[in-house]
Amino acid sequence: MYKEQDPQQCFDTLGADASALLIDCRTQKEWDLTGIPDLSQMGKKTLLIEWNDDHNQRNPQFIAHISSFAAHDTPIIIMCRIGGRSAAACQYLAENGFTNLTNMTEGFEGRVDEAGHRNSFEGWRARSLPWFQS
Repeated sequence: MYKEQDPQQCFDTLGADASALLIDCRTQKEWDLTGIPDLSQMGKKTLLIEWNDDHNQRNPQFIAHISSFAAHDTPIIIMCRIGGRSAAACQYLAENGFTNLTNMTEGFEGRVDEAGHRNSFEGWRARSLPWFQS
């Protein structure tokens, strides 16, 4: 149904395949507070399409938004904070006919460490991949 790759593998895939898209399915609040992956060095932008809103309500336009950017066979990488919502989004996309999907394990921030902090041992930011704060 979908593949799984860690953030570095996803970054490499995005750089190697001009048609590959990165969709960040976190919420607007998360993008504002923690930042967004920066793909500008590849001449790409991260697509910001919420899976759920801040009240955990599913985005009823999720498929329509993605369909406006991608065909069913476009390589799509989905990311969230730690990889759970993005896995659910990949499953949903697969059930709706998308065939070239990758869930980014670890997500943007990764799980918490022993001290209760994110961004320390896994995730896009912990792997020092490019990002920016809006």
